[in-house]
Amino acid sequence: MRLLFVSSAEHFGGTERWASMAIAELERRGHQIWMACPDTTHAGSFTRAQHLWHDGPKSMWDKSGLDRMTAFCRQHQIDCIVPLSQNMYFTCGRLARQLGITLVLRLGIVRLPWRPVVDWYGYGIYPDAIIVNTQRIRQVLSRAPFVKPERIHVIYNGIVERPASGVTRQPDRFTITSVGTLSWRKGMEHLIKAVALLPDDLRDKVHVKLIGQGPAREKLADLATKLKLADQIEFTGHVENPTAHIAASDLFVLLSAQEGISNALLEAMNCAIPAYATLVGGHGEFIEHGSNAYAAHSRTPSRVASDLAGIMSDPNIAAIGTAGRETVRDRFSMTAMGDRLEDVLKQAKKGPTGKPAGPDH
Repeated sequence: MRLLFVSSAEHFGGTERWASMAIAELERRGHQIWMACPDTTHAGSFTRAQHLWHDGPKSMWDKSGLDRMTAFCRQHQIDCIVPLSQNMYFTCGRLARQLGITLVLRLGIVRLPWRPVVDWYGYGIYPDAIIVNTQRIRQVLSRAPFVKPERIHVIYNGIVERPASGVTRQPDRFTITSVGTLSWRKGMEHLIKAVALLPDDLRDKVHVKLIGQGPAREKLADLATKLKLADQIEFTGHVENPTAHIAASDLFVLLSAQEGISNALLEAMNCAIPAYATLVGGHGEFIEHGSNAYAAHSRTPSRVASDLAGIMSDPNIAAIGTAGRETVRDRFSMTAMGDRLEDVLKQAKKGPTGKPAGPDH
């Protein structure tokens, strides 16, 4: 197949990381793929950077950008468009309908569509299939009266083994890493406040690495300074391979208010690093508190501080990290993700009548 993935993200986040893995796996299987994105931010993160394209629509009302994408699809004989962000679903749907090609949405967070007409067409009429990465997302999305549940397919994220060397563990510290776009949705401010509430002997040992970039960067840095933690909160910015930092840490923390299944969480567990995460999105589908990870049942700083103190003194912390790795390797392989993704794309591909080849129930 000849596919065009479409992203409108200005930063390389979890959805774009999933896309880079999916594209690499599909290319390995012989498919030809291009990635439409707004700038060159993504260039170093894809197997074939020469297949990036930066001249598409900037919004759903960008007619000239839509015309350029239409010409691009015709030139490269695209079979299927895979938009990765909500504000591209409607636009790409119009284009796919105009060209008579397949549209497969990918949704990575829990979201109930609500916008009149735009979501009705974007989620309900235009797509031939919708890919989600958790049962929870499928359940919520199915509540929308215009969405056809039989077109929603759950494909769990796969994990790519990445080099975990290059960063040295600091034995005199308790290093906590958190990875993601620096936004309030990720809850990094709750982590900073929680560290400030730890007893002195524990607080002084903690070093936090916040890996990523985003709009909350300055406010998070101001908060760390205000709480007298500026020397203990490290902002790394975007890191091409965060796995090396994760593998050199003592705990991975993710206090998101909303997720699908976090790639960074899976990578941490795959490194046998114990994880402490909110049970949002699909996390509750594989996290077993006290067995293969630690569940954050509240994001309030006082509760997080209490949980962190307990984790830091838990004699079973290493065993929990090991169990987490076994969970990920059992349930989140790239081969399984690639097989399922390929099946959904092929079955959604339109035949000569312009209708989908048939739904995969």
